[in-house]
Amino acid sequence: MIRRVHMVEPGGRGGVFNHSVEVAAGLQGIGVDVVVHTADDHDAVPAGIDICRCVSWYRDSSSRFVRRTRTTVRYFSRTLPHLARVIDADDVVHVQGMFPLIPELITVAKSRRASVVCSPHNTFVREDTLGLTRSLANILRRADRVLVYSDADLHILADRVTHIGRVPLVQFTPPVDPVLRDAWRRRLADDGSRLAVMPGYLRADKNIDVFVEAVAMMPGWRGAVVGEANGLGDWLDGLIERTRAPITTDYRYISVDEFVALVAAADVVAAPYRVASQSGILSVAATLGIPRAAAETGGLGELATAVAEEMTPAGLRDAMLAAFATGATPIRFGDAAGTFLKEYIVAHERRRSPVQARRADR
Repeated sequence: MIRRVHMVEPGGRGGVFNHSVEVAAGLQGIGVDVVVHTADDHDAVPAGIDICRCVSWYRDSSSRFVRRTRTTVRYFSRTLPHLARVIDADDVVHVQGMFPLIPELITVAKSRRASVVCSPHNTFVREDTLGLTRSLANILRRADRVLVYSDADLHILADRVTHIGRVPLVQFTPPVDPVLRDAWRRRLADDGSRLAVMPGYLRADKNIDVFVEAVAMMPGWRGAVVGEANGLGDWLDGLIERTRAPITTDYRYISVDEFVALVAAADVVAAPYRVASQSGILSVAATLGIPRAAAETGGLGELATAVAEEMTPAGLRDAMLAAFATGATPIRFGDAAGTFLKEYIVAHERRRSPVQARRADR
């Protein structure tokens, strides 16, 4: 009934991309024809999946204006026309994440009479500088199926969307390279201390300061913050110096192999975020069997080993110590590909019989 799945994740990097290619690999493994449309400078992917490099970001340019202008022009002049040519009425277009040109992408998919499935990954918009409120509104209103990754998000969207499903947040997690893992461990905790890690893109709403102050209260532990600084590097360096927290920082984007090795080197991974839907970082840690301490925010607690009772340095400290003491075993996400395929079939049936689908949603 479904000819092909077009997985559209234009970023080519980070958690949403790693999720997309893992889903694609799983679908391919059960015989589904799937292609991932993404950036021409994308991260590593599972072996054998079909990649279409139809998006360019011009990341080498030092000018944000130039990057955005060239990216937008190319998207309208090449990416969207390309997608219009390859999408068929019997296809599913699965849009991963939120980006400014989602409304135009959905319009193209609808014009080809394809079924549209959207995974916004966040059910909120941090800031609307790029028009993401418009994108989220289009996702919730126009998708044939909206997929979320936590019970918390199901509850949040219950009054806004009926055509919604919950799927597992699987992430591409290649085998841990023991050389890379040991190198991280030597660099971050070479004195035999326990290691708490907070990886990923730095943002103020991630409560990085709470993590720093919590580690400062944990004798025998060291901490690490690894990820692109997003303009917060000087502030964080100053905080670490003032608190004398034993924390190492590494402000850069790291490859998926390095990221997996970093998580594997940790004794606990922390996610004390102030706002969140779910976390690919926690999903990778769960897959590897690394203890996880998180805030009780969004769906973070659903993948955490321990949840902070209050988001204070003492509260996070207690959660990290509790997670370490509890320990963790690797979590397997079951037949994730089968779950996605079922959701695609629901979306396909909804598009073909919209009146019956709306009645079933009620």
